[in-house]
Formats: sequence, C-alpha cells, structure tokens
Amino acid sequence: MFLAALFLASCSVYEGLSDSVTDLVFGQPGSPWTTGDNDYYYDPLNPEDTFPVITSSSRSFSIQQGDSVILPCVVQNLEEYSLIWRHGNQILWVLQHRPDGPIVEAVSQDHRIGLNGTSLMLSRVQWKDAGTYTCELSTQPRRTLNHTLTVRVPPSVYPANNRSEVTIRIGSTVTLGCHASGYPTPTVTWTRKGGNLPGPAEGANLTVHEAVPEDNGVYKCTATNGVGKPASTSIILQVMHRPKVWAEKEEVYSGVGYEATIACYVEAEPRPQVKFYRLGDIPVDPLRLYKTFDVNNRYSLHFDHVQLSDFGYHTCNASNFIGNSSAIIRLSGRPKPVRFTSLSQGDKENTYTLVWDVESYAPVLAYIIAYRNESDGEDEGIKLTVPGTTSSSIYHSYSHNFTQLEPGATYYVQVTAKNEFGLSDVNETFTFTTFDPEAVGVSQLQADPTPSMDAATSPNTPSIVAANLTEQQQIQKKVSTAEKVHDDSSGAFTFTMTPAERRGQMVALVTAISLSCFFS
Repeated sequence: MFLAALFLASCSVYEGLSDSVTDLVFGQPGSPWTTGDNDYYYDPLNPEDTFPVITSSSRSFSIQQGDSVILPCVVQNLEEYSLIWRHGNQILWVLQHRPDGPIVEAVSQDHRIGLNGTSLMLSRVQWKDAGTYTCELSTQPRRTLNHTLTVRVPPSVYPANNRSEVTIRIGSTVTLGCHASGYPTPTVTWTRKGGNLPGPAEGANLTVHEAVPEDNGVYKCTATNGVGKPASTSIILQVMHRPKVWAEKEEVYSGVGYEATIACYVEAEPRPQVKFYRLGDIPVDPLRLYKTFDVNNRYSLHFDHVQLSDFGYHTCNASNFIGNSSAIIRLSGRPKPVRFTSLSQGDKENTYTLVWDVESYAPVLAYIIAYRNESDGEDEGIKLTVPGTTSSSIYHSYSHNFTQLEPGATYYVQVTAKNEFGLSDVNETFTFTTFDPEAVGVSQLQADPTPSMDAATSPNTPSIVAANLTEQQQIQKKVSTAEKVHDDSSGAFTFTMTPAERRGQMVALVTAISLSCFFS
C-alpha cells in the first residue's frame, strides 16, 4: 500500500513540473530566461573587446646620424598578450605580461636600442638603422603599427680606388674619380689648387685629355648634401715629361775675388739629375764649387771666390729617362746697365746736367754718351766718350753737362759704361727737356689774365696780346687808359690805375726784360 501511494505522488509531482517547464522560454541574448514579468538581462560578450589596443599612429621620422629618437607604440590592456618590436624582419624586443609580472626580453645585442614603456628608443642612430620599424601584438589577427625612419648622413668622400696620387705620361688621357656617400645623395664638385680645371667642375669624375705638364697639381673633390659640413679629398696628378729648365738670371755680375751664385729652376717628372758645365761641356770643379737644391726646384752653383777663368757661359743641364734640357747662364765681370737719377725737366734754357750711377766690380774706364734732339733723325745724333771713374766700392756715380742746347727742346740720351771686361747693356733711353721761358711767361699771363682797355679791343680779348708790344707801348697804353684826377690846388694831373691794371703792367715789364735777355 505504501509503494502504491508513493508512485501516485511521484506522478502528480512530475505532471506539475511538466506544466511549469512548458512555461520556460530560453531567451535570446539579453534575456537568458523569462519568468513572467520579471526578466533578467545580460550584455553579450564580444571577444575583441578584451584585446589590447594600440593608441599611437604610424609616423615617418627623419633625423641626423648620431641623434636619438623614440618610436611610439602606446598599448592599452596588454594583459597577457605579447608585444614584439621588429626592424624589417629582425626581432629587436619581446615584451609579455604574466601574472607574476611582465617579461621583457632584448633579442638584439645592440645596446643603443631600448624600451621606453612599450615604445622603442634608439640612441646614436646610424645609417644602418634606417628602415621600417613594426610594433606587433600577439592577437589573432595580429595588430601592428609601422614607423618609417630616415637617417640623414653627412657626406664622406674618398678617391676612386684609393689612389690619392696619379702619375701618367705626357699626352695621355686620365680620369680622376671620387666616391661620395651620405644621405641625401651628395653632389660632388672639383677645384684645382692654384689653377683652372681642364674639364667640367661637377660630377664624380674629372677627365684630363692629352695631359701636359701644366696639368700637374692638386685636384680637390668636395661632396655636399646639406647635412653637416662638406667633405673633401685631394688627388695629386703628376704628368711625366722631359725637364723644363730656365735661368734665374741670364747674366750674373761679379768680380775677381768676389762671391757669385748662378741658379736655374727645373720642372720634371720623374725627378731629374741636374749638372752644371762650363761652355763646351766641361764639368765644373766639385772641390771648389758646391751645388744646392731647395723645395722650389731651384738648383744653384756657388762661387766663394770668383777667378778670372770663371767668367763666361755656364750650362745648367737636367735629364731624366724621358729627355733632357738646359739653360745658359753668363757669369760676367762687365758693368751693369746705367741707372739715371736726374730730373727729366731741366731748369736752364741752353744747358742740362745729366746724373747717373752704375754698378761695376772693376774700375769704369769710360762712359759712352749718345744723344739727339727730338726733332732730329735717329742717324743725326751725337756720340761722345767721357773719362771713367774709380771707386772704393762697386758703385760709381757720374754727371755730364750738355751745352748749346735749344730752349724748350726734348732730347733723348743713352749712356753705356765700359770696364776691362766689356761694355754694359743699354738699360733705357732717358728723356729730358730744357727750360722754355716763353712757356713760363705765357703760363703766368694765363694764370692772371688782364683785359685790354683799348676801345678797339673787345672786353673779352685776353691781355696776352700786349706781350707783342714794346715796353714803351705797354706803358703808353696804361697811361692812356688811366683815370685822370685834377688837383685844383697845384694845377697838376695825377694818374690812378686799378689793381688789375697794375698787375698787367708788371707782367708786361717782366716779359719785355726776358725777351731782351733772350735776344741779346
């Protein structure tokens, strides 16, 4: 009876629960179930809402080599996700949060690279650091941020093939080159120390066609790109050629017992052998004379005490494997050319004193003077010889007085000195002019002109016409133009002249006296 009653009770409970279950409706998102008017709501869960978020934006950076930069990558809600920094395909840093704390691992061994939070920091940036940097999160799908880094590099330059010296044979063609690096790409320009370029001044290469010795020198290439200071390097070009020889002085003056040095300059590539000879290819005595050489390619031969046999012509000869050349130098005991010290304008009408000096190691035996009037022909000159001079030094002075010259005339004169070794060269033709009194009188009248008071003469006529009158005529004109003043007490007349009239009278008187002296 008991079991039957329990079974019946279970069935009735099941039926009651069944009725209740049929009233349950599994709700859609937002209502998991419904119980009459009382609903329980929930917010749907989106998996992406739990992902970390990168709040920084992609950027491009341009910095100069050697500077520092921070590439930002600010992340929110990183939680257990990992963050990776890459440079191209190379992993630089890995950062991962764990319950016991973040794990940061530096994959790169470059100590210039570090983290500033989740941002990447680069110190002392180099050219190789340029490129794309990626901040990557380990979400699915991956979330990334890219930055572009450009590194501005100052220019650097070096000779092509590292050849800082280039040697070629004369007539050859050569190209000088420079390699420049930097960012932006540098511009290369060329200059030449102390000379012009044989080709265009811009470009990595400079070509020298059919090289000649004048192309020798230092060529400089300079690279610029607007970053830092320009960079430059030099290339020395040497053109091999036969020697070029020229004398420092074609004639060296000296005297017996005195010192003397003859010298020549030599240009050659390769370096030549230089020797001095007496005329006739006679080598100089190396025990008595000594040679010197300096950085200016000057070769010299020094005589401590000149002997009579040393006078004459000497040869400076230079040779290398390409050829040889020479220059002739005369060691002379004759006088040097005369130097004139007179003024070119004389102060006498008919005479003139010419003064000169000369350098001669031996006594001067005579002076030969040749002169002529400017109005005469070149073959109408006068030549005369005057005695020479002796001096306690090598410097000699002399003067000669010319007479019976024409007033206001120009003369040309040449003087040569003679000693026991010969005549001096003619250094120059000296010009002098005698005194011209007429020119002086006219200039004085022009400096203080006095108008004529003659009624028949225009007021604008200069008073110089009075110079053609005699002294008495000039005085008479002044008397006739004077203002007469009557003295009632004496009955006499007095004449009063203006200051301009008095000056004119004095000029006329001086001119008349000068003319009378000239024609006397």
